[in-house]
Amino acid sequence: MSQNTAINEQDSQKVTDEALMLAYAKGDASAFEQLYSRHKQVIFHYFTKQCSSIAIAEELCHDTWLKLINARCTYTVAAKFRTYLFTIARNTLIDHSQKKSTTQEASNIANEYDENSETDKSTLAVNDKMLNTENIQLSEALAQNIAALPTKQREVFLLKQESGFTIEQIAEITTQQKEQVKSSWRYALQRLRKGLSHYV
Repeated sequence: MSQNTAINEQDSQKVTDEALMLAYAKGDASAFEQLYSRHKQVIFHYFTKQCSSIAIAEELCHDTWLKLINARCTYTVAAKFRTYLFTIARNTLIDHSQKKSTTQEASNIANEYDENSETDKSTLAVNDKMLNTENIQLSEALAQNIAALPTKQREVFLLKQESGFTIEQIAEITTQQKEQVKSSWRYALQRLRKGLSHYV
């Protein structure tokens, strides 16, 4: 019995996200559980890099998955599921951002990166005690420079560098022209290089 279970688990890993979403649309609750298990961490990570606090990131994660649940009956395979999911996540973030003033949001994002830097520093210290002060400072400087990027540039940078999307996929997620995404990516890299010139 356990052998059959192991085989079923292996088979489930081969099922595409798109097939799982279609199955969920037909009422297969276990398909949703697999999708959630596959993507919950990357969605949470996306929000923690964009939001003012962990609590808000968790709230936005909840809202994103709820929107996915509500949209299940109208889902069609028009793009990769991951692109579809990040489009929902991005729209959820935009809805949240529009409820706050630009100044307050920018301040909160900067504060979040300060808090995350301390967490990241502690984690790195546990994982690798050989990290020296310079590397820790570089990590903190990178986080601060990412936080200081203009919104569009920061969004493109995080989607490409942290989430692994291509320029074409980012254009689809953000509903921009591919050339606009390329420009944001290029300017983000230029700003980061300038901001980190002391370290590299």
